[in-house]
Amino acid sequence: MSPSAPTRRPSAASRTLAEQLQPIVQVHDAVREQSIARVDVDQARTRIKAGRAGFDAATVLRSAGDLRPAFERTAAAFELTGIASTPRIAAVAKTARDAATLVLAWANAESQPRDGTLRLARSVAAIVGNAVLARASADVLMGFPLSAWKRTQCPCCGASPDLALATDTRRTLVCWRCDTMWRTDHRGCLGCGADGPPTLARVASPYLGYELAICNSCGRYLKERRGSLTHELLVERTLVAGLDEAAQQRGLRA
Repeated sequence: MSPSAPTRRPSAASRTLAEQLQPIVQVHDAVREQSIARVDVDQARTRIKAGRAGFDAATVLRSAGDLRPAFERTAAAFELTGIASTPRIAAVAKTARDAATLVLAWANAESQPRDGTLRLARSVAAIVGNAVLARASADVLMGFPLSAWKRTQCPCCGASPDLALATDTRRTLVCWRCDTMWRTDHRGCLGCGADGPPTLARVASPYLGYELAICNSCGRYLKERRGSLTHELLVERTLVAGLDEAAQQRGLRA
């Protein structure tokens, strides 16, 4: 691993990105706080204690009711950031009637559509779906420790982690779907357990403050940083999106 760096100051570029994304972050926070998705907290905790994922993501999303208002607000935030032009957002707005379908497609990690408008709509849906599931996970985990959870899949929704935060003594995994964080004893590949070169290679990206941990045995990759997050998860994921593209172009999977 890289030399120990418990904390890193955000770079000027990442601060600029964080400022640009504030309209989306604010909408995400609002959807998260206002989410009316139903999750049986007691049942979810019982499942986690038994070593099973607390809830089914699709079921929780379906229980959230009409997602069109949240989708439309999020799409408008994309326009405010300058990520997408007014005409593109207008085209995306026409897909709002299918907001639930788009959100479920994101949650099920379906292949990205080829059509540019639908790809952008999927990005909007990802913000909405993540906010709803993050609220459900937060409700389940309020006052509920995860110290007994030993699996590498998310204890709440069962998805894989996309980020890892490491120190010299611990490693914390972050779920790509619901933002749950949990500690793990696994120091190497989360797929096959490989823990050293040349099977497990680490490609540093000092500018981003991340490493791309690549397993040459099972073909999995994970984005990992030393220390703690410097921004909201939404910003961090946008910051390192290029690492995902580089890994996937090499045929790797998260």
